[in-house]
Amino acid sequence: MAWIKTWEGVVDKDWLDKLDHVNFLTYQRIADLASIEVWRRAKHDLAHGPDLQFVMTETYVRYIRELRLGASVDIHTALIASDTKRFHLLHRVESADTLACTVETLNLCFDPANRKVAPFTAIIGSYFAAWGSPPADVLPQLSIRRRLSRS
Repeated sequence: MAWIKTWEGVVDKDWLDKLDHVNFLTYQRIADLASIEVWRRAKHDLAHGPDLQFVMTETYVRYIRELRLGASVDIHTALIASDTKRFHLLHRVESADTLACTVETLNLCFDPANRKVAPFTAIIGSYFAAWGSPPADVLPQLSIRRRLSRS
């Protein structure tokens, strides 16, 4: 499936550090807003059923070029993989159609009522299944596959 636009905004003064650069953590924060939007869409804003949330378990950020004050910012997201309770996203943070940063995340479905990992509802699972295969140009650094433990 193609990249999906998941967030847009403008570089604001409060994004800048004392050297007038966009703070590195701001790239992660706006990518998190894109992840929240993906989750909102996955849940379809349904009021019934369990109040499932997601938690980020791992992240990989690749800074490429600086964002400037007042610049428009778009985030396009690809679903790299998912299973019954995990999903792996790659966000492209862009300005003027130029890549500024990528933020890759591994995420778990979480039930805050019992404070445990939970399986997706049928609606959430169907949403992620509908994304299909990730774009061919994606080279992920993370994986939802379990790593072999060292003995």
